Order: sequence, then C-alpha cells, then structure tokens
Amino acid sequence: RQTRSREPLQRMEPKRIVNLSVNDHVQLNKAENAWKPKTNKSVCSSQPKKQEERDSEQTRDLLKQFRSILNKLTPQKFEKLMTQIQMLTIDTEERLKGVIDLTFEKAISEPAFSEIYANMCSFLNGLEVQSEENPGCQADFRKLLLKRCQKEFEKDKDANEEDKQRVREELEDFVGELFKLQMIREVIMHDCIMKLLKNHDDQSLEALCKLLSTIGKELDVKKEKHRVDQYFQQMEEMVKEKKTSSRMRFMMQDVLDLRTNNWVPRRVNQGPKTIDQIREQAKMEEQMEGPHHLRPRPAQNQNAPRQDVWESRPRTKRY
Repeated sequence: RQTRSREPLQRMEPKRIVNLSVNDHVQLNKAENAWKPKTNKSVCSSQPKKQEERDSEQTRDLLKQFRSILNKLTPQKFEKLMTQIQMLTIDTEERLKGVIDLTFEKAISEPAFSEIYANMCSFLNGLEVQSEENPGCQADFRKLLLKRCQKEFEKDKDANEEDKQRVREELEDFVGELFKLQMIREVIMHDCIMKLLKNHDDQSLEALCKLLSTIGKELDVKKEKHRVDQYFQQMEEMVKEKKTSSRMRFMMQDVLDLRTNNWVPRRVNQGPKTIDQIREQAKMEEQMEGPHHLRPRPAQNQNAPRQDVWESRPRTKRY
C-alpha cells in the first residue's frame, strides 16, 4: 500500500468585520496618471465651442477644399475650378497665407504645370483681406506671394548644397511665368539675375540659363537692353575662359544662340495639353502619315530564309 503524506492544514485567518456608516466620508487614493475615458464626439458637439476653435476648424476645412482643387487643376478644368475657388470664403490673412503656401509648394514641386499655377495666381491677384498686424491696412495677395517667393529664394543662405540646388531648379519656372503675367516687376527680376551671376557655381548658372530662356524675350527691350547686354557679355566671358564645367558652358552657349536667333527656340516647350489638343495633334499626325494600308512596309531581306509564324513550334507525332 502506498501511503499518502498528509499536508498540514492551513489555518484560516479570522474574518474582520468593519462597521462603516453611510454618512462617513471615505477618501480614496488618486494615481498621478489615472486612466480617463475618451470624450464622446456627440457630447462635445453639443457643448458650445469657442469662437477661436470654430475659426480654426473652418480654416482647416477651407484649406482642405483648396488642396483638393489644386490636385484636380488641368488646362481643361481651369475655368470650372476657378469658379469653385471664388465660392471659398478667404476672408482672413491666415487663410490667405495658407492658400498662397499651398499654391507655391504645388507650383515648385510640379515645374511642368508652373504656367497653370501662375495663371491661377493671376486670377487671384485682386484678392485682399484685413491685415492682422495692421488692422487699418489690407493684406494683398500679390504682396504676400512675392514675400513667399523672396523667402524661398533667400532660403539657400543657411541651407546645404542639396537644398540650394532644389530651390534654384524649382523656383525659376514659376517666377518666370509670374513675370510674364506682369505680377513681378522688372527690377526684381534684374536683382535675381545679378545674384545668380555673382555665384559661379553650377546650380546658380543653371538657374540663370533657365530663367533667361523663360523671360529673356520680355527683358530684352529698348528700355533695359543695356543691362541685358551686360549679362550676356559676362556669360560670353565665362564660356571663352572656360571657368565652369563643360555642361554649363554648353548650356550658356545655348542661351547666347537663343538671343542671336531673336529668342526663337529650336524646340517648342510643350506644356500640359487639354484632351481636345491631344486629339487634334493625333489627327494631324495621322493625316501626315497617311492611311494604314498605304504606309510603306519595312524592307525585308529576300535572301533570308522564310520563317512561318504558325510553324514556330516543331511538330510532334502523337501516339
């Protein structure tokens, strides 16, 4: 027989009976990081909000709608989307600056659509709101946009080389298109060109060549012709003395040839097109090539062995 070892019985502690009265005040321990339930939105919405919270929420909704319009902007939908922008309530300086920042970031990130964004800025040119710093004055869309461009142009002072190159390459097309629409004065453009000429690095010279290719025709007039002559004289000296890389010399030589050719480019800069323009271009190309059955067939070598497409696989016997 197997004997089982008897374990000692544990003694039960006597129950403690505490008599409490309902009227007695019991103080509970409070933790520092106590859990709190999330507030219900329906309960919060029922409570009256402050005026500042309502304004900030309306500003966020407005900028969200404006960003959505920017994402849909194409040459074909331009007039329709401009009508939607007119319906937006842009009545404070904060909202106007938000609209300008979104437009500017979108324009420099998509250089191919810089002409469309410049046209949109021209459409919003007369927009004015009350200034927050000077309540008696008006904040103009054009002035705030120029300040934004100047801030981005002078941003490269404390930036690294990658940021400098990005600023130069992305800003030039948009600023040039704004100048074509007479939103930027000639004095500002001459100042930009002088700053780019002083820097002999490749990034500044590349931005200079692209900027002159965009606005050179508008600047090269009788009134400012002597200043443009000075710019091109300095560029000719750089090309002859070979102070820069070969890539920059070829690029500057292309700009020099462009002015010699009365600012007529060799290749037409084709920006974004509408669907109707694409269909018309395809129709013209088809007319130039002729019908499909009249197009010349590619020449074939008669001495080459003829290979039948349908007999590409070897035949196998079936058993």
